[in-house]
Amino acid sequence: MDYRTMVNPTYLTAKSTVFLLAVAGNEDAKRMIAGLGLEDSLAKRDPSDTLVSEADAKALMTGVAVAIEARYAALSRTLKNDGCKNLLDIACGYTPRAIFCKNNGISYAGLDVPVVAEELQSFADKEGLGKVYHGGDATNAASLNAAVDGFEGKVLISSEGLLGYLSTSEFEQLLDGIRQILEKHSGAFVTSDMGVDYELFATANMSSPEAYDASRKRTMEQSDIYNEGVVHMDHDKIKAFIEARGFKVEKVPFYHGDENLSMLQGIPEQWRDKYIELLNNACVWKMTLDPNYTQKASVSGAEKIENLTVDYQTIGGVLEMTVSGRIDTISAPAILKVFDECSEGISAVRVKAEALEYISSAGLRTMMIMVKKLGQGNVTVEGASDDVKEIFEVTGFDGIIPLL
Repeated sequence: MDYRTMVNPTYLTAKSTVFLLAVAGNEDAKRMIAGLGLEDSLAKRDPSDTLVSEADAKALMTGVAVAIEARYAALSRTLKNDGCKNLLDIACGYTPRAIFCKNNGISYAGLDVPVVAEELQSFADKEGLGKVYHGGDATNAASLNAAVDGFEGKVLISSEGLLGYLSTSEFEQLLDGIRQILEKHSGAFVTSDMGVDYELFATANMSSPEAYDASRKRTMEQSDIYNEGVVHMDHDKIKAFIEARGFKVEKVPFYHGDENLSMLQGIPEQWRDKYIELLNNACVWKMTLDPNYTQKASVSGAEKIENLTVDYQTIGGVLEMTVSGRIDTISAPAILKVFDECSEGISAVRVKAEALEYISSAGLRTMMIMVKKLGQGNVTVEGASDDVKEIFEVTGFDGIIPLL
């Protein structure tokens, strides 16, 4: 059993980007689909697994594809305009960016959860792209630094879609790791996550946009995603949050009218007009280091890629786990493995967390898997620090898992 897929369910939907780019006519995306043998997974998608009508499904797909094609073009334009020869793509997913970079003389590193990175690297090996994909955790500074090992000169760091899932504590950890890289290499961090409302593109030409929201909520529940990411915060507060951690924020255009987006061709004129309005109102957030920033934020526990120890024993039907270090995307499967191997005959789990330094959403999801099997109230966390308690409280997990 691959426990990594259980604690990282979003990887199941990560392929949608490459399919949408292929729909938009991106030849590298088509090449990637063929190279990974993904044609069958596209054909097997069940059209009934949605809460929207067929007509609205077409409008939804068209709108999202417009946004994804424009997003891909925006990063390509930034790379060319900045003359940057190194790209770190965090939560890279299944995009053909590695092919684009090789064709344009740019060193590329894609970071994603290990189960995704391994599949992508198998494609890279067949294509002769080199070692370009790295398994890791975006909130783990050591993961980020390992991915850019060997880069020379300034680095452009990109992340698209990730911030829709990160809590404020996870975002803070991500920014700490990005700062480390930019302090060493210089460059910038760019994302459209705050500047583009992808839901507006999806619903722009739907007759029943509320059905999209219901479908999205169902997908989140099925993937055990229980909290909205930082992109749903007030944007002025996000900007202040970023600046307080040593960055200057600049908003740059997302779309240039002279870009010939294929998804804008051959569609009803009223659809096209709505999409162009959304494109013109969107922006990319570009973050660079603030030279006047002197405080060094803590990245405690993220100095190593793997920093978790788990000691456990079963006493009277209770599985006691003593955890030390960080529980994140990389280490959470170890918790799940212990639970699975000891699950027969246990009625409760007691996690002793005095030495737990940090827990990410992957760790919280692991806790939820145990709750679903044993029942609410039968998984408890004892002795957690104030910082760890805050993560449970902000995400609402303290109402599901008692903190003792």
